[in-house]
Amino acid sequence: MDMLRLQTNANSTSNDMMDKAKRVWSMLDELASSDPSAYKNYIQKTLTEGKEWMKPPTPCFAVRSLLCDNLKTKVFYLNVFTWLRLPAPEKTDESIKMYPLTPTEMKHHNESCMIMNVAVHPNILENISRAHLIQSILNLVTSQYKLLVDHDQYEILDDKTIGNLEEIQRTFVKPISKNDKNNENVEDVFNKDLSPSLIKQLSSMTISNQSSSSSNKQELQQQLPKKIVKSPVLIEELWTIPTFTEKISADKKSLIIRISLPDCESVADCDLSILRHEEIIQMECSKLHTRLNLDMKQRNKQDINPNSTFSIQNLTAKFVRKTQQLVLTIPINSESITNGENK
Repeated sequence: MDMLRLQTNANSTSNDMMDKAKRVWSMLDELASSDPSAYKNYIQKTLTEGKEWMKPPTPCFAVRSLLCDNLKTKVFYLNVFTWLRLPAPEKTDESIKMYPLTPTEMKHHNESCMIMNVAVHPNILENISRAHLIQSILNLVTSQYKLLVDHDQYEILDDKTIGNLEEIQRTFVKPISKNDKNNENVEDVFNKDLSPSLIKQLSSMTISNQSSSSSNKQELQQQLPKKIVKSPVLIEELWTIPTFTEKISADKKSLIIRISLPDCESVADCDLSILRHEEIIQMECSKLHTRLNLDMKQRNKQDINPNSTFSIQNLTAKFVRKTQQLVLTIPINSESITNGENK
């Protein structure tokens, strides 16, 4: 859920892609000769799926909240998109995979505001509620970008996007392009390069023998645009934020945070760092490509004295294999409060 980096250099995989292309053409030759109807259906299905995959992120909904910035209140907007290029969630996934853009400041309706754009796979919204997704994104905003957004008082807007939609989509797609000249709308590129006549020819081919198949294949290869004869964009690296729970112990002496880390085996798989002056605990698990920043100033003190502090330098960590959770126990420091009350 941290940042998604898209691989744009295709040189290292060009030979592999050529080999795959040859195997695909060979398979299509055989299918066209043996079952022209199945061949036609396969081509049409592939074109339809390819066109959907090439689309830029689709606006889903927009959220308005408030942002506390240097004791000043600012409006915060969140635009949520769905994008088929992102990894589909697995059944075993406990974390939500997201592709966030860096928050930007702008003017909207003559007021200064901060806008955050995030894309998720469409299936995410089939598995979790909007409220759950919004809270997860706001946790990301707080932990990753150090922005204090109101998690409770937010509003889902009638407009699906705040800001310039085309500009936002170009920003999402930009890592895929090799240079600024290629920063066109992905759907426009697809529609322009695959002309209607070519699509019609692909979908209506009924080849009866191998020789006609070869001639048609060569004809199609000449018509196929150079832009799409390149390796597809691959997701190279995706970091996520793990799910976690926190509660005050029954004796009010410690804060217990349980971080879910499926497939981890011990605390040795995790790296813990303490930023004492910033009052932040950082947890990173390279094995799962997941990391978490816990800002202790933002922890809930509902059940304890609000003036209490967390002694993060004295925290203890253990890994529970049965539940596959990393358990952090952080002492609550109330000594200064008690001394103050005794005076």
